[in-house]
Amino acid sequence: MRKKVVFIVIIIFILGGSVGSIYLISNLNNNKIYLDRVEFNINGTIIDDFAYLLQNINKETVRNSKYDLLIIDYSSDGNETGEFSYSEVNYMKSTGDKKKFLISYISIGEAENYRFYWEESWDADHDGIPDPGAPNWLDNENADWEGNYKVKFWMIGWEQIVFDYLDKIIAAGFDGIYMDIIDAYEFYQSVIPNNDWKMIDFVGNISSYVKNEVGDNFSVIVQNADELLLNSTYLEHIDGIGREDLFYFDNIPTNDNWRNEGIFNLNMVVNNNKFVLITDYPQLSSLKYDFYRTCITNGFLGYAADRELDNLKDYDLYPST
Repeated sequence: MRKKVVFIVIIIFILGGSVGSIYLISNLNNNKIYLDRVEFNINGTIIDDFAYLLQNINKETVRNSKYDLLIIDYSSDGNETGEFSYSEVNYMKSTGDKKKFLISYISIGEAENYRFYWEESWDADHDGIPDPGAPNWLDNENADWEGNYKVKFWMIGWEQIVFDYLDKIIAAGFDGIYMDIIDAYEFYQSVIPNNDWKMIDFVGNISSYVKNEVGDNFSVIVQNADELLLNSTYLEHIDGIGREDLFYFDNIPTNDNWRNEGIFNLNMVVNNNKFVLITDYPQLSSLKYDFYRTCITNGFLGYAADRELDNLKDYDLYPST
């Protein structure tokens, strides 16, 4: 990881423009603030910013974005009919001066009832409980997230579905995967001791699969559950990690214990020459500034998003390069 200098100032005014507009902050008492922009080397290419977009994915918006790395869904609408083709993915990567990294989101810890693999008969009455004849790896619906079902992720049937999903992502030409619901192991921890190892093994199997299919340059990124980083085997399986709600939970600062534990875990990633992507959801300009400043001072890349992840944010308080 390297760093370079960028300019950030303190009270907001807006420079006009489309996606990629720069939001600057005016200095207090002419006291200009200089911060080092964090940089990570991914397969020989330097990145110093990223974005996260899962809904309302517009090919032109993604293509014209100045972000170095974007996490998007493999499909424009999440369904099989909206799957991006290889040519579409390549088009979105191209920016004129260099190609951006395009990373595909994938949930490995829950089944989603709008994905290509879902069978209506698995929960035909939509009561959130799998019907007779549903696969034995399928569990009840997540009460907090309609349409998402818990899965016994260690079972071979679910692993095969994930591998089929990965084949689609690979065929479309994405540069890597961003795996969500890693913390699914916690749901079963009380009934299956050491279930964290089952998740570590699952992530390892996925990593081996995509590296064998594509090569070592295919990035394997996990989201959240950074406590697993205490296991050196897990760390070996991944190229980077994304973390949500580290410094802010919406507009509420997180407590010191939460922050410090997360920072400690994430530093193990940085110290192993891997990258850290922080997505928090502050909406106030002053909090966004503090979020980016705190990310930079801790050696992480940050993205201040809307929780719906349905629009590509401009460079809020973080000048583009």
